[in-house]
Amino acid sequence: MTTAAIATGITPRDNKLSHPYRRNSASSIGSDGSSTPSETPISYAADPEHPEAPTPRTTKQKVDRRPPSTFYLKDTSQMTLAEQICNLATCPPEMHELKDESLDRGPPPVQPVWRENLFIASRAIVPLALHQLAYWAFPQYKWPFALAYPFYILCFMGFALQVMDRLSSACVKHGTFDEKQIGRDRTPDKSVKHLAMGILAYMVVRTGIDFYINYEAEAQPLFDFTWTFPLRLAAWEITLDYFFYTYHRASHEVDTLWFIHKHHHTTKHPTAILAILAEEYQELLEVFTIPLLTSLIVPMTFSEGWMTLCYTIYVEMMGHSGVRAHWCHPVLWPLEVFGMGLAVEDHDLHHRFGKSGKNYGKQSRVWDRVFGTCAERIETWGM
Repeated sequence: MTTAAIATGITPRDNKLSHPYRRNSASSIGSDGSSTPSETPISYAADPEHPEAPTPRTTKQKVDRRPPSTFYLKDTSQMTLAEQICNLATCPPEMHELKDESLDRGPPPVQPVWRENLFIASRAIVPLALHQLAYWAFPQYKWPFALAYPFYILCFMGFALQVMDRLSSACVKHGTFDEKQIGRDRTPDKSVKHLAMGILAYMVVRTGIDFYINYEAEAQPLFDFTWTFPLRLAAWEITLDYFFYTYHRASHEVDTLWFIHKHHHTTKHPTAILAILAEEYQELLEVFTIPLLTSLIVPMTFSEGWMTLCYTIYVEMMGHSGVRAHWCHPVLWPLEVFGMGLAVEDHDLHHRFGKSGKNYGKQSRVWDRVFGTCAERIETWGM
């Protein structure tokens, strides 16, 4: 067993992990072709299905200083519960590879808004439909909180995994932003436990807010909507974005508040799952406080709140995915006319800028435009 394998706690099993902690070729070969010792061996682009294959380059930098990520190379049976949770969102190896300078993908494609709404609505309606079918089949039995709450938590997890799969497929098909400089980051080994807890907290708390404020066992889930829902959904997203913008900008510009947000910025080229990478202070604000305040200001029925929850996580994951495409906000797309529409590249650039970044909004550019904190786009310029 190698020293590196002992250090990481990963042992070869069935030849799957014959190179569990390999040096990335990008770490040992500089962009000028010179040999440079790796300071931190990583496995960002190693394919667990083909461990014998050479590890592709992942960055143009001579030394890749990103923290190690090797947990995904373990056999699933050897993973901790936290590692298994994070492994559910492991992206295809192609997303982490450095792309050749000669690659010409053309301009980022524009994804039709109707297609994204169809994807979200057709999946978000499923638990409501199952709930309604149960009410029709057993009209005397109305789901109590103890039954409905865990059911919707599991459905929310399933929805998030479907969004993850969709975004990963799009990243492979269309590429990712800045891919000729560096591949997308993986979840660092040291952050796995915290990220897994953050994922569970997001699922439980965000769903719990809707239940706490809006759930009525007697309501008919499929008919718990009013004609004003699309307008209130748009208002909810913009209101949420205002609260988020306020705290987010403050945590960047006020030095004493940077501790709230700095852990989230350890990733410069995130993937959809890393949208939830944060410390406790940020989780308290983003997972609980901000959505609770927004829900108290913009009233919803339970079913409307559920649909809003699905739309919100979709946009949050999309903004961190890095997919090289122009996907408008599925609800706030009319803001494009005013230069306030969201593009995937907006938040991607925010992460690259780090503490000095702009583009503080996560659902729109409304408040960035109002307060003059929009950054120029690079690859989706003019769209």
